[in-house]
Amino acid sequence: MTHNLTGFNKIHKITLSGKNDVMYNNPSYKIKLLKDKIVTMYLVPLFSKQWDKLNENFFFIDHCLEELLLFYKTYKLDELLVYIELLKILKILLDKHNLLIDVESQHKIKRNPNEVISIIYNTSTIRLLPEYEIYNSILGRPNKEKKENYNENIIVDIKKWITLENISFQKIKEYIEQKYISVNTD
Repeated sequence: MTHNLTGFNKIHKITLSGKNDVMYNNPSYKIKLLKDKIVTMYLVPLFSKQWDKLNENFFFIDHCLEELLLFYKTYKLDELLVYIELLKILKILLDKHNLLIDVESQHKIKRNPNEVISIIYNTSTIRLLPEYEIYNSILGRPNKEKKENYNENIIVDIKKWITLENISFQKIKEYIEQKYISVNTD
């Protein structure tokens, strides 16, 4: 046990590499980081009704679910099942909320004053892979009439960025705009 400048007594394993990687490779530490990420990216914005922030972070739900499932299969912690179900519910909730917003906006635009009743039929939402959804959110969809395609270099970069720790939509957007859009405008 050693004393350090923080004032806490901590156990440090002595290794030949000189690195203290016990804390950062500890599974409970990684699980704690993931739970903190879920709380800050999804639960806090949900309770404070920050729908824009939730929609930006929507693309990372699948990655969080994959990590949670991996941790659950490995460590069999029941609390991880709660987080898994919570993210599944949040995904459905966001889809329903976005559908409701779209229907309301369309209904206001297309409302005919001579109509007594209008019927709206909702179909399930078709989602693209997260990297393509993020691409569309940042750069817009490629115009098929002009024979534009997705820039595969950008898609590869987005895929790489999605898997990073503590990543957000805003960070990815800034990176893509800085790397690809500023180059094209110069």
